[in-house]
Amino acid sequence: MEERRTRAKPIPAADRRAAIVAATEALLVEHGSATTTKLIAEAAGVAEGTIFRHFRDKREIYCAVAENVFNPSSTAHVMAEVVEGEPDIEGKLRAVIDLLAETTQRNLIIMMSVRSALAEAAGHDGLRPPGGSPNTLIEANKTLIDDLARLVFEPHAAELRLTPWKAAMVLRSLTIGAWLPGLNRTNQPLKSEDVIDVLLGGILNRETP
Repeated sequence: MEERRTRAKPIPAADRRAAIVAATEALLVEHGSATTTKLIAEAAGVAEGTIFRHFRDKREIYCAVAENVFNPSSTAHVMAEVVEGEPDIEGKLRAVIDLLAETTQRNLIIMMSVRSALAEAAGHDGLRPPGGSPNTLIEANKTLIDDLARLVFEPHAAELRLTPWKAAMVLRSLTIGAWLPGLNRTNQPLKSEDVIDVLLGGILNRETP
């Protein structure tokens, strides 16, 4: 007997778009740039044609995923939650480093998949996107550094040799930068305590011989 496809229940367009974006995000983590609109439709519980009533093409879906993953307001909200109640700078650093460790690997896998797909696929206008990092990623990076400076370092500015913004740049470089190769948390070259030790103590042995 032929299996009949069940039509997706009608929901507001914004909710349908959000469901498609969420399904695509999970698929990009699992399948990377091999993700197809057929897979997206199955995961979102809609017909494939429904996708193109909400997005002009695959490129537009992927851009929406990138905007969702690197949403600066969401990142700032979560960061504020994890540092809340941490009275000293060491506690704040440990909290945000652990947060970045949790999100960096997943976000970078998604971003690489998005960039690969955008580079390969022409958009609805038949034009290939320009090279370089998408504006979404550039703005998210700027906001991340501003949030690290504001939430982690500014409350302890009197204790620092560097400005809060420079300290945030160092923290960002030591965490996200060090974890790029391999993107493997279990093989992470710098542990949270290593980053804290370098940030707060430097790398020189200052003990008197």
